[in-house]
Amino acid sequence: MEKYKIFNKKISGPFTIPAGIVTTEVSILEKIANEIPEIGILTTKSIGPEPREGNREPIIAQYSPFSFINAVGLTNPGVEEFGKRISKIEIPPDKFLLTSIFGGNEREFREVAEKLVDFTDGFELNISCPHSKGYGQDVGQNSELVEKITKSIVSLGKPVFVKISPNLDVKETVKAAIRGGVSGITAINTKGPELYQYRVEGGWRPVLSNKLGGISGKAILELGLTSVKSIREITDLPIIACGGISTRAEVERYKEAGANFFGIGSALAGMNTEKIKQYFHNLLIDLGEGTNKTTSLLEERLDMDYQKYTVRENKSLADDLFLLRLDGEIEIGPGQFIFAWLPEKGEKPFSVLDDIPLTLLIQKRGCFTNELSKLKENDFIYIRGP
Repeated sequence: MEKYKIFNKKISGPFTIPAGIVTTEVSILEKIANEIPEIGILTTKSIGPEPREGNREPIIAQYSPFSFINAVGLTNPGVEEFGKRISKIEIPPDKFLLTSIFGGNEREFREVAEKLVDFTDGFELNISCPHSKGYGQDVGQNSELVEKITKSIVSLGKPVFVKISPNLDVKETVKAAIRGGVSGITAINTKGPELYQYRVEGGWRPVLSNKLGGISGKAILELGLTSVKSIREITDLPIIACGGISTRAEVERYKEAGANFFGIGSALAGMNTEKIKQYFHNLLIDLGEGTNKTTSLLEERLDMDYQKYTVRENKSLADDLFLLRLDGEIEIGPGQFIFAWLPEKGEKPFSVLDDIPLTLLIQKRGCFTNELSKLKENDFIYIRGP
């Protein structure tokens, strides 16, 4: 079996799951660490100085096969709480824990890094998120600030990766990071921000609550490859390649472009933990034997299309409880749920009380359920799933 190494540490595999995908909770990170040997680099979600709720749902949509748009909004528990959680888990010795961090300036990046430096093998600086004002790409477009932040975090003594935006001058950003003493590059983050709209009653409406989001998956494969090639032209530093990888073919193309490690995110959409384990196991076999075992595990199209329903009854059962009966039916199994969407108002998951006709029992808990409680007979609501 091929041996993998990042800096001076031997690791179990060449793959990672990029920040903010799957390993969004420390408990999931720990499970992945112990059960998927092909993942040698464990990348956390992006952590900031303070807790952030992020954007309201919908925060993700699939607009074409293997391609998504998202605007999560840097949701995270804040560095204090994250530090407590990450300090309680055991990371296997053959894993490299890469902690993704963000801030609006050098001081905020430094504050986060100082509080986590004892619990991580290295940092990934998120200077490339395209849809959170004041963070990410807003920071990355200032080369002097990129250099300053990188230099500050490098001084803490742990390896530092900088995650690059494809929406900016890639070489200029990398050169700024190199001047700051960066240890490696992650390329690329999502493309954008861009707008994705869905046709509803009355015209086209943005699907994401944030309206604008970042494009990921197969749609940015060629952009990712071009970025990695251009980075390799100016540095020999390790590169973690992300963007459109789903099979052996894309890994091999990124490797030819100069990448050392490979981040896979959008391709995992629709998979549970067991299927993700099988996927990475098969992918490593594919790379060694020239096979294509992973192809059968990929979900080309998730059920993310909306169906329009008409409200037939909205019955109040208590001050905070109501029953919403719609005009159609739905095929749904035990334990499954649906998503209800009101354009530009939000989206939430719900269990189904009855499938014929589709009936929801809803408790008022926030802004969105309050909006649902106002629906009248013949109003429209959009449902996706299960």
